[in-house]
Amino acid sequence: MSMSEIVFAAMGEAAQGPSGKALKRKFKGSVLFKITDTDEVYFLDLKSDNCSVSKKKKGDDDNNSSKADLEVEVTSENMTKLISGELKPQQAFMKGKLKIKGKMNLAMKLTAVLVATKKKMPKSKL
Repeated sequence: MSMSEIVFAAMGEAAQGPSGKALKRKFKGSVLFKITDTDEVYFLDLKSDNCSVSKKKKGDDDNNSSKADLEVEVTSENMTKLISGELKPQQAFMKGKLKIKGKMNLAMKLTAVLVATKKKMPKSKL
């Protein structure tokens, strides 16, 4: 299991149950994460009734990019640093390590998703 898969599995756990409802109230949107170095694509849905994270195939017409409120492009290494707190989303954006398209108000709330994900990460992976 790659580090990206572990991160997004933890994000999927964070999107479920009571913590998912709290996250949905804060975030209210959907994000398409494109992991550039591994060509992985993940879709986080915090808009619908069933909040979830799903893995998509890059180049797939049904990758929900047209439905995503926010698109985030990042390497797997920088995604891990974002989750661990070593790298702040605003810093990553300013340094060009994170590319964002879509609703900027949601981009400003991305930290809430990252913090919730960190809480669900296996301790040995941080």
